[in-house]
Amino acid sequence: MSARVRGIGLALGASAMLAVAPPAFAHDVVVGGNVEEGQTLDAFPEEITLEFSAIPREDFNTFAVTDTSTEEVLFTQEPEVDGRDLTIETPADVNPGPGDYQVGFQITSSDGHATRGGVTFSVAGAEDSDAASAEGDEAENTEATTDEIPAGLKWILAIGAVFALLAVVAMLFFKSRNYGSKGLEDNE
Repeated sequence: MSARVRGIGLALGASAMLAVAPPAFAHDVVVGGNVEEGQTLDAFPEEITLEFSAIPREDFNTFAVTDTSTEEVLFTQEPEVDGRDLTIETPADVNPGPGDYQVGFQITSSDGHATRGGVTFSVAGAEDSDAASAEGDEAENTEATTDEIPAGLKWILAIGAVFALLAVVAMLFFKSRNYGSKGLEDNE
């Protein structure tokens, strides 16, 4: 088998690993829900749903809602898992009103690892609802242009780039070995 065929085989093998391996390295990340990062709501939600990139396991999942200005934990709950959606209900005795909040989570990712994170959002007051909504829209547009790629996908792309670089280095190595061996054969 020629070095060229081995190099092509190595490159194809590296590409196959790239196509298959990244999901095994990535933990589940928030990809949507009824409360999104930086969003301004008119009222505090009665129910909070976060959608994840894969189906989290049903073990040891916890959400905690915190007032970010006072750092007071308003309530914690174990979310209901429905596919990729995890949902909690706001208790009837919790009426936080206008302010800035975070839904913190600790879940067991589909890969079995514990994953922590959070989504921040705001609730506008009745008098400043229009101004906050305009600010929220502007912040959302800015965020969309500066951070269009989710963190989990960034890791997958970084790992893919490393595999691609390794494939190129391997091809160059085999190519240089092939030229060197041809030179020796010609001299004999």
